[in-house]
Amino acid sequence: MTGLLDLPPMGVGVEAVVTDSDLAFVGNMGRDPGDEVQEVHPLDLYPPDPKAFRAELANGLRAYIREDRGLPLFNLTALIQFGALDVPKAKTGLDALLSGTLIRGGTASKEGTTIEERLDFLGGSLSFNVGERTSTLTLSVLSKDLDEGLALFFDVLMNPAFRTNAVDLARARLVEGLRQANGQPGAILNREYEKILYGDNPLTWNPTKASYQGLTVADLKAAVAQYFVPNNAILAVSGDFAAAGIKAKISKAAAAWKKKAVKHAVPGKAFAEPEPGVYFVQKAINQGYISLGHLGVEDTNPDYPAIQVMNFILGGGSFSSRITTKVRSNEGLSYNQGSRFTTRWGFPGTFAGYVQTKSSTVGYAISLILAEMNRIRKDPVSDEEMDTAVNYYIDSFASQFELPQTTMTAFANLEMQGKPFDTFKTFRDKIRAVTKAKVQEVANKYIHPDKAVIMIVGDWAGCDKGGDKWAGPLDKLGKVHKVTLIDPLTGEPVK
Repeated sequence: MTGLLDLPPMGVGVEAVVTDSDLAFVGNMGRDPGDEVQEVHPLDLYPPDPKAFRAELANGLRAYIREDRGLPLFNLTALIQFGALDVPKAKTGLDALLSGTLIRGGTASKEGTTIEERLDFLGGSLSFNVGERTSTLTLSVLSKDLDEGLALFFDVLMNPAFRTNAVDLARARLVEGLRQANGQPGAILNREYEKILYGDNPLTWNPTKASYQGLTVADLKAAVAQYFVPNNAILAVSGDFAAAGIKAKISKAAAAWKKKAVKHAVPGKAFAEPEPGVYFVQKAINQGYISLGHLGVEDTNPDYPAIQVMNFILGGGSFSSRITTKVRSNEGLSYNQGSRFTTRWGFPGTFAGYVQTKSSTVGYAISLILAEMNRIRKDPVSDEEMDTAVNYYIDSFASQFELPQTTMTAFANLEMQGKPFDTFKTFRDKIRAVTKAKVQEVANKYIHPDKAVIMIVGDWAGCDKGGDKWAGPLDKLGKVHKVTLIDPLTGEPVK
């Protein structure tokens, strides 16, 4: 998971044509063609102000609305504050089942297939997904079909029927997914790494065949009735329309959507610190999949901008990062390596150095990553490393606002997560303020190699033996904990 202002190492460029209402530039950028042209540096870009697009509609429904006459399209996304963390342990998997049935289960007046076929005929799309804390329903249609699209959208949102045939089919697909889950070493690694760091917590609860089979249509309808209400949702809207007119249309479509008080589950945030050392999951493969680290931070942490810069230098900056240079370029051990600070709304994310390498070089690759973690704590970074990291975040910043719908969705998420409206406005200044001394300070504060959990998925014999540059055994890296591989179907150890 990524934070609101996390940018991938390979960012895309800034859109060539930008309007005043989308992104405001100093000088000529964003002006009409006939205006006087002034020389402006592209980094004088100002982010748009969320408040300029915010609207309050019927029954406590909020929205961020942006006119975009460039193409004859209408885009609408509803963010509902409901996710896996709102699901009690006895109903684990309800979020996944809801994801697969809200649309396909139909509404009180329409079969799910009827809705999908009609959207196909219109050349539009409607999709739904439940995440960790947010559900997202997204519509895209031609602007000439706006009224029909709106009607379908709110019918699905307000009147889902969860027909039995669709629920049974979705359940069967989810169970089949459990059968295949242990076939992916990377998925095992991520699952077990989080279980070690977070313990028994809603963040790590996983469904089983039994939990899926125990879920009912009544459970799905109860979740929708409890959480899918207008005052618990924020819309992101963009397209070929007049803003005043679309506000009236949405308010009319949502007029029968009644608001109610909503209470969310609040999982605990006190996580026991695991014992450092090697945690090994046996799987008969010829490579080792590795994550090593510990809990990270929330992206609301005031040090987070400096952490982003520091991690870019350590392992997040693609080919320019230290871990990639050492492990891949210099030693030729891996095509997949680096470091990351994940983020999740309301909870600390994880910090991990990661690598995928052949069994005989597992220990050596881990030793190199640990060395880089220690080096960034002890030795100042170079001017060149700082310039590359800071310029990456500054230059990539505007890519978040390339598309009007992406921008409106970012604003909706900003409000839903309770973050300040000036988050985007202040981001670049916070990045520019990061110094080499600050990088070293946050590296020492938030990276602790001596407390690292070293999670490995691979074949024990080959990984433990090591190779020419780093002879085993793995307990040279710390106490070895053998982790029993769990069968996702049953939740019991694999036989």
